[in-house]
Amino acid sequence: MEALLIVIPAIKKSVAFPDDLVKKLAGVTLIQRAIAIATDAVPKLQVLVVTDSAEIDLICRRQDVATHLDPALQLPRRAISALDVAPYLEGHKEQWEDLLLLSPYVPLLSAATLRSAYEYYCSANARFLVPVIRLHANPFTPWPDTLRDRAQAAGQVSTVESAAFSITSRTLLEAKEEAKVQALAFPLEDELIEICDYQDWWLCEKLLNRRRIVFRVIGHKAVGMGHLYRCLALAHEISDHEVYFVCDTESVAAANKLAGYDYWLGAYDPGAIEQAILDLKPDLVVNDILNTDANYVHRLRAAGVRVVNFEDLGSGAAEADLTINDLYDEPQLSGARILWGQGWFILRDEFSDALPQPFQDRVARLLITFGGTDPSDFTRRVLPLIAPYCADQEIGIDVVTGDGYGHVEALETLIAGLPAEITYTHATGVISQIMETAQLAICSNGRTVYELAQMHIPALVLSHHARELSHRFACEQNGFSPVDIPNGPEHDPKILQVLHRLVEDVAYRRKLFDSMQHHSFSGNKRKVVERLQSLLKEAR
Repeated sequence: MEALLIVIPAIKKSVAFPDDLVKKLAGVTLIQRAIAIATDAVPKLQVLVVTDSAEIDLICRRQDVATHLDPALQLPRRAISALDVAPYLEGHKEQWEDLLLLSPYVPLLSAATLRSAYEYYCSANARFLVPVIRLHANPFTPWPDTLRDRAQAAGQVSTVESAAFSITSRTLLEAKEEAKVQALAFPLEDELIEICDYQDWWLCEKLLNRRRIVFRVIGHKAVGMGHLYRCLALAHEISDHEVYFVCDTESVAAANKLAGYDYWLGAYDPGAIEQAILDLKPDLVVNDILNTDANYVHRLRAAGVRVVNFEDLGSGAAEADLTINDLYDEPQLSGARILWGQGWFILRDEFSDALPQPFQDRVARLLITFGGTDPSDFTRRVLPLIAPYCADQEIGIDVVTGDGYGHVEALETLIAGLPAEITYTHATGVISQIMETAQLAICSNGRTVYELAQMHIPALVLSHHARELSHRFACEQNGFSPVDIPNGPEHDPKILQVLHRLVEDVAYRRKLFDSMQHHSFSGNKRKVVERLQSLLKEAR
């Protein structure tokens, strides 16, 4: 790079709109951004700004960057070439061999791209390089054509030159203008935005203000998939920032689910994941991994990263910038930055427009669902127990299992031999549609109970493990009938006993139904997103 001279033409007479070069874009003027890109690629002594503006000349001198100032200078803004600035290079860094002409109107360009382009130029022994962009476009043809032929021609890729920069050898500039040269094309990975109008300015400002958010999630048989679904619901609302997902190699179910989305995903060994997150240089890390360790949170915050934890009762909960424990209405530990209770429960997007049913005296459909993985395999334990009764009562059963459920074939075989009318759905993304037809449910004690409360569906609730058992929302005051069955199948008749009451005692079920009427979690996601956005602003 020692032989490279970077020249930035900054002509105020030829602008996209008045004072654009000295107007602040995301807090920094356009000319200062161009200087920063150039001086990140080469030393300041190898940078020259050619301008007609005393104001731009002053900005450059204050940054110790050389200028050529000529108030009478007349140069086009877009069609400018190395030949146009060559007359103003006399006396500036005589040892330069190659000239890189850098447009100040591409603020998203990186110094790394300039360095890569110059290395590519040198390795090819080129004399002239231009960056190119591949565009997917349908060229217009004015002559008659069939609809099929026009459709087959769609989606063509065109290669066009970018005005972001060019590299020209000194020998070529000192040759006659008529000398012909083969241009070396340097493909740009991203379609850089060249500012030509206010809309381009607005878009660049949006992109420059982006921050990087890393969601660290877990999802496997033991913990279910609720952590992933919560983070996906948040990620879908954050369109102004870069969103990355990371998980450890034990969370195969979560990784498989994320593979179907257009988010960046990294899966790491459990012992390497913390450093991997730091290497991503995030502005905000959202941990939805159950209990965190204080040392882990301290390490993130020491690197200038804002930290948000969900469902965290570990030592890291009180150390984070924000911890949200939505499944615990009563505080389980102290901490000024910990939020508790159902007022922070995030409802999945599919429930936004879902319509709860009015109360019905007769139970026509019963929903059975035990989360994304059903680690206790309650589905195969409960279904044969209640199927004969449902058949006698003419109750249709909807069975729903999640992405991580591992006994699909065995369950299908079981269902085929049961007497009741049973509809089985695996890995649906629209369970709300099934809930819209149900009057009663049997479920586990996780996120599902809140979704059922939103839909006003009383439920018999079973807890997979001690942590779920500690979730106190699923109680009669909120419309649920929890059943504790920790000691195996010998206690299963209790499930049938509670189901009988829920189906046949209409007054009791009506009481549970009425207890759910005040629940609405629709606005909670907006509150959480606002908290995340606030932390991102503080991180700038």
